Amino acid sequence: MKTPSQMRALHLQPPSTLLPSTTTPVPTPSPSQYLIHVSTTSITANELTWPETLRRAHPIPGHDLCGTVVSSPSSDTEASPAFKIGDEVIALTSFSRDGAAAEYIVAEPGELAPKPKNLTQKEAAAVPLSVLTAWQALFVHGGLTRSADVSVLVLGAAGGVGVMAVQLARWHGARRLVGTCSGRNVEFVKSLGAHEVVDYSKDEVEGQFDVVLDCVGGRAQDECWKNVKERGMLVSVATPLPEEKKSEYPLVQTVYFVVEPDGEQLGMLSELFESGKMKAFVDADFALEGGPSAFELLAKGHTRGKIVLML
Repeated sequence: MKTPSQMRALHLQPPSTLLPSTTTPVPTPSPSQYLIHVSTTSITANELTWPETLRRAHPIPGHDLCGTVVSSPSSDTEASPAFKIGDEVIALTSFSRDGAAAEYIVAEPGELAPKPKNLTQKEAAAVPLSVLTAWQALFVHGGLTRSADVSVLVLGAAGGVGVMAVQLARWHGARRLVGTCSGRNVEFVKSLGAHEVVDYSKDEVEGQFDVVLDCVGGRAQDECWKNVKERGMLVSVATPLPEEKKSEYPLVQTVYFVVEPDGEQLGMLSELFESGKMKAFVDADFALEGGPSAFELLAKGHTRGKIVLML
């Protein structure tokens, strides 16, 4: 089927207005890029205010995607492209380019992975950013290995990253796995494999942990330092860690990072979903034109997994 010249897309009109369009030009891939027909995308808290987003004029949000390959890199740039026309793929695309709240998007070869066959398109769009963030937090920055006898605390265990982190820590075989969430999500987080679940609105976390993953920031981050063992690791994907706290807890190792697209890691993680070791969770879905309502719901917090836009 011939690719159209224009497409439906959702654009940010700074500072905070989202405007649907039906006349956005379809992007043209370079000889080394893929063109993907997007089926679904998921949205991320605060992405409308990210510096990478605001550097572009009328940016398109949404960097998670599930879609179908429309064109692949030319043979003179990649002798045997990993994906062929018609393949279903998932990806976390670079934050420096327009996102996937549009019918078409360009993607780099290193961003793509096969769509898990047992997930719906809606579920698959909820996977890339969240699971890559959780993987990189725990295993790249947090230093976990499959053989380690470790304890893990996940702050915000019911959110997009949190649900993936709990499942990965369970798969890893954490000796003690604790998650925090609101009261309505306690049983949900238990079902993910957490040994203990703390309702942050009325209880405090007890004990210390080898790795603490902060997906929340704010007061939760401020209070969790005491829960990190000496020489333990505090990893934040929410907000940077303040220097005064680092001085107060000099024996705590710390890192704040932003997830990097990685198709190789995503392909490995995709196999965990296909094998049934992990599940994807969608809190709500909206049509593309319902993007403003989707972001309003996300801003309220307390989601279970991700919010998805259906193209």
